[in-house]
Amino acid sequence: MNKVSRSIISKWRLLSVIIVVIILDLLSLYYIKYKNQGIPLSDFSIIFNGNLLNLFFTLVLIISIIIYSFSKRNVYKPKLLIFYTTLMTFTLFFAEFYYWLKIPIPNYYFLEHPLEEIIKGIFFSLFQLVQFIFISVIWITFLGKKELLVLKSLGFSVLVTALLLLSAFLYLGQNVVEKININNGRNVKYVGVVMGAAVWSDNRPSPSLAARAEMAAELYKKGVLKIIQVTGGHAPGELSEAEVASNYLKNRGVDSTNIWIEKKTASTSEQVRFIKNELMDKKNLRDIIIISDSYHLARIKEICSFYKIKTHFAASEMHLGSYKKFSYKFRESVALLVFWFFAL
Repeated sequence: MNKVSRSIISKWRLLSVIIVVIILDLLSLYYIKYKNQGIPLSDFSIIFNGNLLNLFFTLVLIISIIIYSFSKRNVYKPKLLIFYTTLMTFTLFFAEFYYWLKIPIPNYYFLEHPLEEIIKGIFFSLFQLVQFIFISVIWITFLGKKELLVLKSLGFSVLVTALLLLSAFLYLGQNVVEKININNGRNVKYVGVVMGAAVWSDNRPSPSLAARAEMAAELYKKGVLKIIQVTGGHAPGELSEAEVASNYLKNRGVDSTNIWIEKKTASTSEQVRFIKNELMDKKNLRDIIIISDSYHLARIKEICSFYKIKTHFAASEMHLGSYKKFSYKFRESVALLVFWFFAL
């Protein structure tokens, strides 16, 4: 066997190991996504937007590595492939280790998101950033642009992230609210689920929570809703989001016997899980309207899609200035992107 043949065999051996590791990373990520949401793997669907994104970037990486490894440009460096594969796998392992360890985190919120979920998101996002850097390093090296390699690859990764955020931002602009036909021949009255939002000092509902509860009260008075399910946990020293929303509804004339209170959930995905497990599965309810702000509903719909449940949606009438509207929508874009990639 000549030297060229041995070199090709060596490349294929290394390439096979790297591809297997990358595929195992993908499968591991899929497993964590469904485990985190309490969904059996039997419900796995590759056509979910987030799963397709995971698969797409994994395939881009594998194809990039193959092209790089057998290029005639004489740029092949096995140590580069080994280093970035190891780094990418390590960051995913670290994120998953943190997930399984379940380190107690103070019950703090930042931008209305639990601190624990934010830390998880940061750790898993590091994995995705390394994957983007890996892809960019390969192509920058392949094209012979090695000067400032790390800086260029980081810049490329930031650009890809920005484009993904823009896509999520535009995606959130879709209208998911359907016109609900009250006289549908079945004499149906719906269960309205008010999604939790921040509580301000003195147990006052934030404008967002008040607007959601107000929409629920209006639908109740019109005869659309028979029951209002309020959701949302609480920060130390405050009433829960659900209790504050319940008090608001009572003040608007809603009978307390028609208000159900859930005060353990701390995030949108947990509230969707509550709808599926408690309302749909245990109580066999199907005519459900989820009530939230318009900028929030598209992400809720994506989470419902992940859970394979179908509901109706009603948007609150909270009015926002241009700056606040952009700020809230940008925050939702980040949250949607994190959910797509990691189901967090």
